[in-house]
Amino acid sequence: MKIKNNVIILLSFLAVSSIAIPVYADTTGIAVISNKSVYEQGDKVIISGSVPKVIDGNPVTIIIRNPMGNVYDVGQVDLLNNLFVHDFVINDNSLGGDYAVNVKYGTQSTQFHFTVNTSTLTVIPVIDSQIKIRTNGTNLVKYGDASVLPQDKKITVAMDTSSVSASTIDQQYQIPKKIVDTPGGEIILMTDGNRILCAQSETDTIRILDCPIPAGSKELELSGTFVIPEFGPLAGLAISISIIAVVVLSRTCKIFF
Repeated sequence: MKIKNNVIILLSFLAVSSIAIPVYADTTGIAVISNKSVYEQGDKVIISGSVPKVIDGNPVTIIIRNPMGNVYDVGQVDLLNNLFVHDFVINDNSLGGDYAVNVKYGTQSTQFHFTVNTSTLTVIPVIDSQIKIRTNGTNLVKYGDASVLPQDKKITVAMDTSSVSASTIDQQYQIPKKIVDTPGGEIILMTDGNRILCAQSETDTIRILDCPIPAGSKELELSGTFVIPEFGPLAGLAISISIIAVVVLSRTCKIFF
């Protein structure tokens, strides 16, 4: 299923690349595109392309270097026919600036660049995990504590947007799937009971939502088909141990009395 999804993504990019996304290629015939040219910390990067001729099933090597010239990410990608896809997420502590992408296949290679912008990070603890929020420039939204509602399959967070001067402010939410998730679907994000349409992407472990939050919003709500239990694994273990201790103690008291 993952291979099928990658092929669909790749074909979609190739179809619109001449309109919206630049195609990078050199005289070797390797063609490669990225889903964006400018990324924020926490964004998902998708690099896809094609080689002119398959050589003995060799993988495509993709090396990304940060603005300091250090290796940031490496991918060894198997070809599907002559197509390849590689993705990764820009880390929260990544440097801002120009990143170089080198794609090599056999004796052929090509290179292109993308830019990473830095942003302000806010962290909201949720039991034994956390939701990360990215804002460009000054962080104008203040967030309160998260409330977990397992019975309603949602998480609510108080928010203060009184300092937002524009009609909306862009927020990127990085949400671990173990906190709230909708496998095969999308997380529903609402503010004050109104659904907000967000651009959503995902990795194996997190959901990434880019959302325009209206000024004046007072409560954020995240809903899915799965929500982390109100008591995490450690809390559940502690409760079990406590129950066992009470049972043992009561039996001991009966023996002595």
